[in-house]
Amino acid sequence: MALAIAEEQDKYGGEGHRGKQGEEVAMQTDDARPVVAGYDGSKASQQALRWAVNEARMRFIPLVVCHAWQWPYPMPPVSDEALEAVRLMGQHVLDMGVNLARGLAPRLEVQGRLVTGSSAVVLVGESSTADLVAVGPRGAGGFPELQLGSTAAQLAAHAYCPVAVVRESGRPAAGRVVVGVEGADPERSGLGMAFEEAKLRHAVLTAICLCPEDLDDTRQLATRFYSTVSVWEEKYPQVTVETMVETRPHTTVLHGAADHADLVVINDRGHDDPAELPLGPTAQSLLRGASCPVTVIPSRMFAMSSRSASRVPPG
Repeated sequence: MALAIAEEQDKYGGEGHRGKQGEEVAMQTDDARPVVAGYDGSKASQQALRWAVNEARMRFIPLVVCHAWQWPYPMPPVSDEALEAVRLMGQHVLDMGVNLARGLAPRLEVQGRLVTGSSAVVLVGESSTADLVAVGPRGAGGFPELQLGSTAAQLAAHAYCPVAVVRESGRPAAGRVVVGVEGADPERSGLGMAFEEAKLRHAVLTAICLCPEDLDDTRQLATRFYSTVSVWEEKYPQVTVETMVETRPHTTVLHGAADHADLVVINDRGHDDPAELPLGPTAQSLLRGASCPVTVIPSRMFAMSSRSASRVPPG
């Protein structure tokens, strides 16, 4: 993925271009990891940007509005002027997004970033220095019937940080966050993210233990699940927690829970999903049809945490 980003930068002109509100940079210079909103001017990206503004405000961290641009035709540009005209159109889209964010939250630190390349590659690159990336389920190129566009799908499958795919429910806030926790491996779940989101929203957290459908005795998995949840309850005493143990199909359970939630948190793939499958069937189903925003936690986050912990000397 990093190679693809480098190749696209070479293709479209080295390190990219700077604009009055957009700037292409290699990495974050501030210690605070920002919320990144992918913005292309579409209605879906406007909804994602509004959601991202609220996230950044609640977390007291900066917001980066990111727009990816590239030459849209199979033949190379005939002149530098033609390429610059396309870049300026991208800059105009970015400026609209930055102005929208600043209008919604005048005191929030908002940065604009105009980056050369495809949206999916650019946003995966941005995710390496972000706290959270938010996008709409489809972009400007998607048709209304498209449930999940390629950018959102690829980003959720390959990002380095949690990815929120924002689909507005059109209903009043429910005051509830839902997290799906795989019973076979509750420690490697989005519980930490879910507790934090519930705290920020002053919402109830519904933690659902997802057991195998053919499991007759859930006691062992339930005990491990409750033990893991209790650890997070001690860290977040202000969060009211409801727990459920389910053996029904995971997608059925989580889609039903999403109908009464403001956010669903789920891992990118399950414990038994093949390693070569970047996005598991449960996550795919939720991203395509959940009635509220869905945040996907990448498995590589747990792998990186485990490696970091192994490097800490004992004592």
